[in-house]
Parts: sequence; structure tokens; C-alpha cells
Amino acid sequence: MQKKRVIGVVTIASGVGFVLFASGPARAQAVSTLTNPVIVTGTPVPALSGPIGSAFTNGVSKGKSKGDAKCKVAIQLSGLSLPDSDQTPGTGDEVICTADNSVTVGLALPVSATAVLRGEVKSGKVKIKADLFAQATGCVPTKQGGPGVIQYDGRITCYEPDPAYPNPPIPFASDPTQGVYPAGFAPRPASNLIATEGIYYSP
Repeated sequence: MQKKRVIGVVTIASGVGFVLFASGPARAQAVSTLTNPVIVTGTPVPALSGPIGSAFTNGVSKGKSKGDAKCKVAIQLSGLSLPDSDQTPGTGDEVICTADNSVTVGLALPVSATAVLRGEVKSGKVKIKADLFAQATGCVPTKQGGPGVIQYDGRITCYEPDPAYPNPPIPFASDPTQGVYPAGFAPRPASNLIATEGIYYSP
């Protein structure tokens, strides 16, 4: 099951990705996948926090995320007013995206988890692609015998670079600054919030 969603800047104060919110300057289309959570964790996704930056302009900048049952996640941002990063992973100048989810594992075990993803900035664009299975985070694709993970109550939020942001407890094999918080949500970066998922309407 593949799910997509669009990211926009917050105007008022969710491995990963479930809903697509595609938006334009005059209309918005929302496509989402509903699921029975089986067991409710009782832990809501953390409230949005941090100062709201001006790197993302609604109606001009664009963003979307995509996730699937293959443990893969992708995030794209464009039209950002951020300087280029050094194009070298793990140096601390990358955009940080937190993917928070309530998760039911094996139709029995409820947990809260966050995938921390980073992306280099190039000409106002950020492209993140992660294979949580290949990165040895413990995520196993459903078709390869995974426990049947149901993810719900999720949100992806992206922040400007924060060099002091800690490494996740389960790091990616290729980059220890990215990875997963498997039991509890990750802390929020101290930097400006760029954008989060939602529907943006411009009448």
C-alpha cells in the first residue's frame, strides 16, 4: 500500500508517510488511505513546535512525501529560500525531516516512532529517499515477511539545519545522523520549522 501527501508551511500552531495532499493556488485535492488502527497507542503525534521560518512560501514553494509497505520513504521540497548545503551527508547543514507515526506491529503491539531523515539543499530543492530495510533499521517489507505494520496518526515536518541535533538511537548504516526512534517520538530540532503536512487552500 502506497500513500502520499503534500507538505506546506504552517500558518497555525506525521517509517512513514501515508497521505497525499496535492495543492495548487486555486484548488486542492486530498487523497488519503484509511486504516483500522487495531490498537490505539494513546500517544498523539507531538504538537508542532519551534519558530516558523520563512523558507517556504505557500502557493509558491512545493512539498510532498511518499511511503509504502516496502519500508521506503521519499520527501521532496522545492522553491525554498535556503542556501545550498555542502552536498556531503552528515555534516550538519542538511534539512531535517521528522516522520512521526503511531504504529501497530503484528496487529498486537502499539508503539510510537519517528524516522529522522536529512536532505541536502540544492538550488532551493531538497530530495530525500530512504530505504529503511536496506539501512538496517529493523523495518521489514510486508512481502519479505514483515510483521504487518499499520501506521496511522502520522505527520512529516521539515526543519532548517540544526548542527546540534542528536543522532537517532537506531542509525542508518550509511549515515548515523539519520535513523529511527523505535519507542517514542524524536525530539524536535531547535531550528526554524520549514513546512509540515496539511491541505493548503487559496480561494
